[in-house]
Amino acid sequence: MFDPFKDPDPTELQTFRFRLPCSSSHDTEALASARNGTTNNSNNNNNNNDDQSTSSTEIMEVVIRGYKTNADEVWKSTGLTLWKASHYLCQYQVEHAHTLFRGKRVLELGAGLGLNGILAWKIMCAQSLVAPDGTPDENATLDNCVCITDGDSDALVHLRQNIQRNRTENSNDHVRVSCHQLLWGASTSLSFLQHIAHNRKYHVILASDIIYAPSIIAPLWETIQTLLDRQGVFVMAFARRKVPVSIELVLKQAERFGFGYELAKEDMEEGIWVYTFKFA
Repeated sequence: MFDPFKDPDPTELQTFRFRLPCSSSHDTEALASARNGTTNNSNNNNNNNDDQSTSSTEIMEVVIRGYKTNADEVWKSTGLTLWKASHYLCQYQVEHAHTLFRGKRVLELGAGLGLNGILAWKIMCAQSLVAPDGTPDENATLDNCVCITDGDSDALVHLRQNIQRNRTENSNDHVRVSCHQLLWGASTSLSFLQHIAHNRKYHVILASDIIYAPSIIAPLWETIQTLLDRQGVFVMAFARRKVPVSIELVLKQAERFGFGYELAKEDMEEGIWVYTFKFA
């Protein structure tokens, strides 16, 4: 039936701009800003003047196409749009870019449209990947990779398109990016580890806005247990929603599966938290 009130184009193109120190900078603090819209004005990031000059920073863009949050399609798959917690995880990534990613294997869970995984890939591409003598950095060629995953087939279509949309002629060949389906749980994660990751675990796992029901908490931690390196870190942004899942329940399950945790970011007004988890 024809609906005269239906949005003729329920999708939107969003461009996010992030500012992080160049690889030569010793400052581990980064300024990040995310701007929505199909275009960016040159003044978008000029309000970050403090003591940090633009000459010591690098600005990168991530372009994402997905459905608007009020589109009918989002009711069928929550991974087809962007949610608030993803922006907080982006901020964390930029703030910790120089210690979080260099020479690391990175995995994103429940990526949806892929904003966080693509940002991680772009940060790693922007970082210096050569040794002081000018030869290729051995860690970069062996370990620098980003694997972006989701369990939903529809989301994977948009995810792959967004990865391709962000490829440029300057994309660093030493940083591999890939996209795969990953269903959470012990057996499916072990299969993923063997056949996709070639038995090499991940140093960093990222996730935001991924928990909507109590039944998926245990499979999530089984996945983290299986795929995270013993010295690695899982960074998760969690948003309070009108669902029967609280951050306290998630943290309690983390302890049951052998993980310790630290609060990295908190916005009580928005009900969003960023936690880091490591094997206890």
